[in-house]
Amino acid sequence: MSAPNTKPELLAPAGDWDAMRAAVANGADAVYFGLSNFNARARAANFAPDELSDVMRFLHGRNVKGFVTLNTLIFSDELEAVAEFVKRIAGAGVDAVIVQDLGLVRLIKRLAPTLPVHGSTQMTLTEPRGIAFVTELGVERVVLARELSLADIQKVTANTVTPVEVFVHGALCVAYSGQCLTSEALGGRSANRGQCAQACRLPYEMIVDGQARDLGDRAYLLSPQDLAAFDLIGDLVDAGVISFKIEGRLKGGPYVAATTQTYRKALDTKLADRAFTLPRREQLDLAQTFSRGLTPGFLEGVNHQMLVRGRFPKSRGVRLGRVSGFVRGGARVELAEAFDDLVKPGDGVLFDLGRPDTQEPGGRVWSVRRAAPAQVELYFADGAVDLASVAVGCDVYKTDDPALRKRLEQSYSQDKPARRVPVRARLEGAIGGTLTLTLIDGASESSAAWAGPLELARKQPTSAGEVREQLSRLGDTPFELDEVSLDLPAGVMLPRSVLNDLRRQGATALAEARSAGRKHAINNPNALEELRREFSLLPSRSMRVDDREGGASLTVLVRNLDQLDAVLAWAPPDGLPKLAAVYCDFEDLRRYKDAVPRARAAGVPVGLAPVRVWKPGEDGFQSLVARAEPDIVLVRNLASISYFREQLPHARLVGDFSLNVANELTASVLLEAGLERLVPSYDLNWDQLVSMVRRSRPEWFEPVIHQHMPMFHMEHCVFAAFLSTGKDHRDCGRPCEVHKVELRDRVGAPFPVLPDTGCRNTVFNSAAQSAAEYVSRMRELGLARFRVDLLREAPAQVGPLLTRYARVVAGVDDGRETWRQLRALNQLGVTRGTLNLL
Repeated sequence: MSAPNTKPELLAPAGDWDAMRAAVANGADAVYFGLSNFNARARAANFAPDELSDVMRFLHGRNVKGFVTLNTLIFSDELEAVAEFVKRIAGAGVDAVIVQDLGLVRLIKRLAPTLPVHGSTQMTLTEPRGIAFVTELGVERVVLARELSLADIQKVTANTVTPVEVFVHGALCVAYSGQCLTSEALGGRSANRGQCAQACRLPYEMIVDGQARDLGDRAYLLSPQDLAAFDLIGDLVDAGVISFKIEGRLKGGPYVAATTQTYRKALDTKLADRAFTLPRREQLDLAQTFSRGLTPGFLEGVNHQMLVRGRFPKSRGVRLGRVSGFVRGGARVELAEAFDDLVKPGDGVLFDLGRPDTQEPGGRVWSVRRAAPAQVELYFADGAVDLASVAVGCDVYKTDDPALRKRLEQSYSQDKPARRVPVRARLEGAIGGTLTLTLIDGASESSAAWAGPLELARKQPTSAGEVREQLSRLGDTPFELDEVSLDLPAGVMLPRSVLNDLRRQGATALAEARSAGRKHAINNPNALEELRREFSLLPSRSMRVDDREGGASLTVLVRNLDQLDAVLAWAPPDGLPKLAAVYCDFEDLRRYKDAVPRARAAGVPVGLAPVRVWKPGEDGFQSLVARAEPDIVLVRNLASISYFREQLPHARLVGDFSLNVANELTASVLLEAGLERLVPSYDLNWDQLVSMVRRSRPEWFEPVIHQHMPMFHMEHCVFAAFLSTGKDHRDCGRPCEVHKVELRDRVGAPFPVLPDTGCRNTVFNSAAQSAAEYVSRMRELGLARFRVDLLREAPAQVGPLLTRYARVVAGVDDGRETWRQLRALNQLGVTRGTLNLL
C-alpha cells in the first residue's frame, strides 16, 4: 500500500508573528503553531486564542495552511476546557490539529468531524499496526518518530494508506517523543505537557561497573546534534512522505526563514525532477542560524558514534577554525572553510575551551586582516575579549552574523504573498443591462455586478486584451488571473474604473468565500457528555476472581530470572494479599520461555512485556513473547494491541504506563480495543489521578506504587557510543552484556542505564518512587490492584519489600510509616514522585 498521490508539503514552525511571517514569505505550504494552552512548547511565545482568527486570516490570505498543536496529554478535569478550545479552533477554519492524546482524538471527531486530526510524533508511531490503530480513531495523517531510518519509513509507507509526515530539520530529543519522563521525574515538569526542562542537555559522568570512566572532553552524553536532511528530501519523497516538517517553535524569524528557504529549494528541485545539492556556503548560513552540529539523525540508520558529540549542549553556530597564534589585540586563526568573508567585522565569535558551562571568552570582531589564503587575524576592541585563557589549537566558532540575520529578516519584512491561486474570470452582460464578473478558483466562486447600463462604444470598443489587463491587477490578493472568458456583445465599451471595481469586489468576495468554506461545523456540542455516557456502559473485562473476592491484590514486575524466583518464593504472611500476577520485563526476551513455566509451576499468572518501541522489521521480538504463551501481555505500544489479539487470543492484555492514559476518554479507547486493565500515566499527580478514576471505573486501573521512574527511553545507546567504536549492534561488541552503567549528574545522583533487546536504552531515576502514603486513599477510590516494579534489587531484598507493600495494601500498616522505613533503608532514599501531595 502507499499513501494517496499528494503533492509534498513543506511545514514550517511559528512560535510568534515574526516566525509566522518568515515561514510564509519564504515558501512554506503550511505553518504549525500553538495557542496559549495544550501544546508541547509551553516556553514558546505562542498565540493567544483571541489571535486565532487573525492568524488564520493571515495564512489563508496567502494560501498557506495553518495547523494548531494540541499535542499534550489532557487530564480529566481539563476535558471541558479543551472541548471549548476545539470548538473555537474549528470555527476559525484551522486546517488541522496535531494531537497526542488518544481520547482527545475521539472527542474532536465527535465534536467537529470535518476538522482533520494529525497524530503527533508524541504518539510514538513507528509501525504500520500502530498507525492503523489511530487511523481507525479518525487520525488522517501521522508524524513518525524521529528515530526511524529512511529504510524504516519505506516499510511504513508500503504498508499504510495513511499520509506520513517526517521531521527533516531541527533539534533532536534523545528520548522517543511521548516516552520521556525525565522532567516529570526530576521536577514535576512533564514533557508530555510541553514543560520539558531539557535534562538531556546537562552534563553527566559515566560510571562503569562502579568506577568513573574518563571520556575526555565529552560530558554531554545525552545531547544529540541537530537534524539536517536537505540532501535526503528526494529519497523521502520517493519513499512516499507527503509532509516535511521543520522543528523550531522556540526559534526566531531568521532561523525559520533560513530553514524554510533551504527546504523549499530542496523540495522544488525534486518536484522538477532535478538533483539537489545545497552549496557549502548555504550550508554554513543554515548552521549559523542555529546548530549544535548538523547530522542526518537516524534517517541514514543508527550511528552511535555520530549522534552525540558530547562537547557542548547549545548552538555554537559555525566553526571558523583553530587558533594558530596571537597578535597584539587579537588572535590568528587557521580557517576551516575557504571563503573570503567567512568572518567579518561585527561578527560574534567564541573561543571553545571545552567548558561550555562556564563563561568562555568571546565577543564582537573589531577588524579582520587576511594573513594568508587560509589564515586571518581577528582583532577586538581593547579589553573586550580576555585571550589569556585561550591556547593555540583552540577551536573558534562564529556565534552570530549580523549581516546574515539582516538579510534573512529582509526576506519577510515586506508582506507579499509568496504563492497565489489561479482564478478563472467570466465577464458577461447585455446592452442596456448589468455587467457581471465571476471569479472561480476551483473550489469557491464569487460574483460582482455593475448595474450599468452597458453601452456600445461610440469610438473604440474595449478589447479582450484590455479586459485581461485590468482584471489581472490582483495586487496583494492571494490570486493570479488564469483564463478569461467573455460573454459580451460585440463593440461594447467597458470603463476601466468599472472593471477595476468589479475586480476588487470579486476578489474580496472570493477570499471571504474561501475562508467560510474552511470553517468546520460543530456536529455535537455535547460530545463530551455523550462520550462519558457511552463508556460508562462498557462491559468490564477485568472482573477476575481476585477482584470479585473484594480484597486488594499485588502484582510485581521483575527484570531477570533471579528476581522472578525470589518473587515466586515469597510467601505473604496470613491475612496479606497474595500475588495476583508477575510481569517479566527482561533484556533478553529469549529467557521468557524459561520464565513462563516457572510461574505456572508456582500457580502465579505470568505476564510478559514486549519491547516498548516496535520498529519495522522487529516482528521477531514480538514473536518471542507470543511463542512463550503467557497468561498476560503487558502492552507498551499501540502496534502490539492487534498483534497480540491475533497471536494470543486467550491472553489478557494490560496496558502499561507508556500508553499515556491520562483521562477517561483515552482509557475507554484502549478498553474498547481489548485491554482489560491500564496503568495510569506517570504524568498524573494525585488530584489528576483522582479525577480520572472517579470518572471511570476503579477496576480499569492498576497503579504502580513502587518504581524507579523510567526517565529517558532512547534509540541512542550509551554503551555503544562511549564504550566501543561501533556505530550499531553489528559492530559495537555488545559492551552492555559485560558492564553495568550509570550516569551521574552534577549533584552526584547515579541514574542506572538498562538496555533492551532492541539495543534501546532506558535511563532510570536514581531514587525509587513510592506511593505507600497514598495507598489507603487509592483503596477509598475503589482501586484494588497495585503494582511494584523492581529494578536492580537483589533476590534477598525482594521478599521484605513485597511484604512491606502487602501490609500497606491490606491496611495493616500505615503508608506513611512504610514510606519512612523505605527512605531509611535505601541509600538514595525514596521520593513521592509525581503524586506529590503530602
